Amino acid sequence: MTAARTLYLIFSHDRPHQLERLVRAIRQLSSSSWIAIHHDPAGEALDPCLFNGVEGVHLVPDPVHGEWGDFSLVEQYLHALRWCAANLEFEWCCTLTGLSYPLKPLAEFETFLLDADYDAFIHHFDAFDPIQWPEGTAERRYLFKYYRLPKFQYLHRVPQPVQRLLGRARESFNRIQPLFRIVPMPRKAPTRFGIRRLHRPMGKDFLLCGGRQMLNVNRRALAQVLDFVSAHPEWTQFARRSLIPDESFFTSILVNAPELRVCNNVLRYIKWPKLHAASGAAIDADEVDQAMRSGAPFGLKFDEFTAPAALDQVDARLGLAPPHNSPRHPG
Repeated sequence: MTAARTLYLIFSHDRPHQLERLVRAIRQLSSSSWIAIHHDPAGEALDPCLFNGVEGVHLVPDPVHGEWGDFSLVEQYLHALRWCAANLEFEWCCTLTGLSYPLKPLAEFETFLLDADYDAFIHHFDAFDPIQWPEGTAERRYLFKYYRLPKFQYLHRVPQPVQRLLGRARESFNRIQPLFRIVPMPRKAPTRFGIRRLHRPMGKDFLLCGGRQMLNVNRRALAQVLDFVSAHPEWTQFARRSLIPDESFFTSILVNAPELRVCNNVLRYIKWPKLHAASGAAIDADEVDQAMRSGAPFGLKFDEFTAPAALDQVDARLGLAPPHNSPRHPG
């Protein structure tokens, strides 16, 4: 198999035409890279024919369904990374979401990676640093072992005054005792019930890191991650019962590997709607110039429905061919 310098590993679950646009943009800007796609099997159907005529595109077989805030998002990464490591030859792996888009010629980015004195570029920090996350966030996420509570499908029928009363009772329960936690999750994810852990995994010298799931790792760092997961099942067991483990699982492994050189820069331009937001906001057309001047190779998020002009503007500035398909807004 012909070796390629860089692998762009895309994780998607919807917007197939925007995904096609991303794939074709990457290929126009990088002729020698691999492009692999892990598409959530429970998401919007993805027709492989969308990528006809684009060389070097692979759909990761047997994809894993993921749910926000759940360990299944880590499982998606592990499944796709293992498949790519076993089936493709590459020097660097750059993970993307389907709502990412290039902001500069990718040849520049790939040369930068090849010449870098680092094994990984990620965003990371001490999870217990109150400057990074609101006080108590790391304790709530990692010092309890969580279990899903059944969904109450008729909650929307409960009068608002009763819902507020239940919320205050939950907050009081969490505040008056240290052993248990009831945590409602955003994005309609199931509420979790937590039991205080007796000890932290991996010992006190293992730094629990927060950060972002996006990775830029060379082959050496990727091998270290996969070897660590295989050698330390207790780390997976710990993460499986944590909250939002995708924001700590890979960053903690990489930062705690003494033989790896890790740069605290995720190499993305991300538009955050507010401090500590759960996800980024769509980049508008009038913000494209700022995004491209950031020097980041990719930006997110871009939205073909709410801000299509932003994508068109990036295409024009990078000299990319117009998309094959014009998206239709769902509904």
